[in-house]
Amino acid sequence: MEPDHLSLIAVFVRVARCSSFSGAAAELGISTGTVSRQIAKLERQMGVQLLERSTRNVGLTEIGKAFYERSSHILLLAEESMSTIQELNVEPRGTLRLTAPMLFSIQHLGPVISRFTERYPRVEVQLKISDHLESLSGGDFDIAIRITNHLDDTVIARRLAPIHWVVCASPAYLALHGAPAAPADLKEHECYHYPSVIKQGRWSFTKGDVEHTVPISGRLRVNSSQIIADHALAGMGIALLPTYLVGDHLRSGHLVPLLTGYQPTVNSALYALYLPNRYMTAKVHCFLDLLRESFSELPYWDAR
Repeated sequence: MEPDHLSLIAVFVRVARCSSFSGAAAELGISTGTVSRQIAKLERQMGVQLLERSTRNVGLTEIGKAFYERSSHILLLAEESMSTIQELNVEPRGTLRLTAPMLFSIQHLGPVISRFTERYPRVEVQLKISDHLESLSGGDFDIAIRITNHLDDTVIARRLAPIHWVVCASPAYLALHGAPAAPADLKEHECYHYPSVIKQGRWSFTKGDVEHTVPISGRLRVNSSQIIADHALAGMGIALLPTYLVGDHLRSGHLVPLLTGYQPTVNSALYALYLPNRYMTAKVHCFLDLLRESFSELPYWDAR
C-alpha cells in the first residue's frame, strides 16, 4: 500500500457516507475540488470506477459498494489501533468489568484487585463472581478469569497458571481408616469430588505410561469445592481438590497429600479471556499485566 492510500480511502468512505462531495468536504474541512481530485486519483490508481456522479448526488457502483464495506472495516481497525496506543500512554481510567469463579476470587483474585485499585485510583472495578460461565459478549465484560481445559476459539486466552489437583485427607481420617497405597484402594474409602469436574464417579491417575481408573463413592454429593474441603478437614473422607483451594491446609498439615506417586488426570489451567474485536484500553492492558505479575507457571499456592 502506498503512503497516501489510507488517506484516499478515508476520503472515499466519507463521500460514500455523505453521498456528496460537498458534504464530505465540509466534514473533512477541505475544499470540494480537493475531494474530487482525491477520488479521481484513487479510482485512477485502482483502475476502477467507485462512484457514479450526477448533478444531484453521488452513488456507489457495484465495485464501489464492495470496496466501501472493506474500506470501512480497514478504517475502523486503524482508528482502534491509534486509540489503543493513545490509551496506553495515558493513566488508566473508567470502569473495568470482570467475571471470575467464586472461590478463586475470594482466595486469590481479591488481593490482586485491591493492588490494582490502589495502583490506578481512576479505575472503578466491577467484579461478578460466579461459577456459571458468563458470556463475554452478552455480559459486556472486559475480561473473564476462568479455570478450564476447554477454550473457545472466539476469544483470546492468556494462560496465567496451571491448576494442579491433589488427593488428600485429614490426619484424623487416616488414623482411623489408613491411607490408600494405590488408586484401587480408594474403593474402600469415602471419597468426595466436584461433580462437574469429575464425571461418572471415577478418578483417573497416571504413573509413567500407565493409566489407573477407579470407581469411587461417597455419601455426599455437592457442587461446592469448599464444602468438600470442609468435610475432608473434618475427617469425613478423602477429597480430590485443586491445590489453589487447599494449599494452605497442605502446608499446615491439616490435610495430608495421598497417592503422591500418581498424577491425577484432571487437566485445567487459569486463563484470562477477552474478545478479539475489542481494542485493548489502558485499564485492560494494565490489569492483564498485573495478573501476569501475580500468577505464574509455579503458582505461590503450590509452594511448600
